[in-house]
Formats: sequence, structure tokens, C-alpha cells
Amino acid sequence: MRILVLPASLFLVILLAACSSGGGEGGDLDVVLDEYSVVTDLDALPEGPIKFDIKNDGAVKHELLIVRSDIPGAELPTKDDGSFDEGAGGVDVQREIDDIEAGDETSRSYELDPGNYVLLCNIVDGETSHYALGMWTQLTITPEE
Repeated sequence: MRILVLPASLFLVILLAACSSGGGEGGDLDVVLDEYSVVTDLDALPEGPIKFDIKNDGAVKHELLIVRSDIPGAELPTKDDGSFDEGAGGVDVQREIDDIEAGDETSRSYELDPGNYVLLCNIVDGETSHYALGMWTQLTITPEE
């Protein structure tokens, strides 16, 4: 009788581990920064650990802000210089990766809640706002099923 109890217990442990939340799916996201665009290989990922592989293919320094907002990327609130207003209502800057020099690559891993996000560069060179020049893209994090 003991032989049957152990496999049944083991099966229950495996079943509970497979059904539990935590860890989630997530995935890898390639992000390429350039003058003046943010390009990703995916526009949606399931919630969970997300590894951002970021490369600056441009000739100047860029940064990457991960902003949670239901406001479309082209309509985010701006300051007088055309840069994204990080302190405005309706936006939540989740992460900021500063000073990614031309040719540099870096990786970061984050857990993001389900929702709509905008990935953007908010650097202002003189009178040139990278965001105002179109340096942003949308990303959706979907709920884990």
C-alpha cells in the first residue's frame, strides 16, 4: 500500500507546482534605439519576468524609459521643449535606463504588471527632443492565463 501513496503524493506536488502562479511566462524583448526610433521585436508579452535586451544602434547617446499609461505614445503629455512630461497625470514611469552610449548594449530584467506601456527616449539635445522626433513605441503586457 505504501508504494501507491508515494506516487499519488508526488503527482499531487507536480500538479500543484504546474498550476501555481508566480514566475509567469514573460520572455525576452529585443529593443533597438536609433535616430530617432525605438524598435522592438514584439509588441506584446505575457506578464512575468521580462528581459530587455537593449542596443543603441544610433550615433548619439539614448535612454530608455518604460512608462505605464493608457495614453497612446503619440499623445503623451509634453513639456515646452517637446520632451515627455514624466510627472504628468495618467502616466507612471516604471523604469529608466540612462546613458546608453552609441554602439552600447545592455540587458535588464523586470516584472511588469499587465497593461499598456510606452518605451521611449526622453533625452533633449539642445532644442531637439528625442521623444518629439518619434522615438517611442507601444508595448502591451497581457495577463497570465
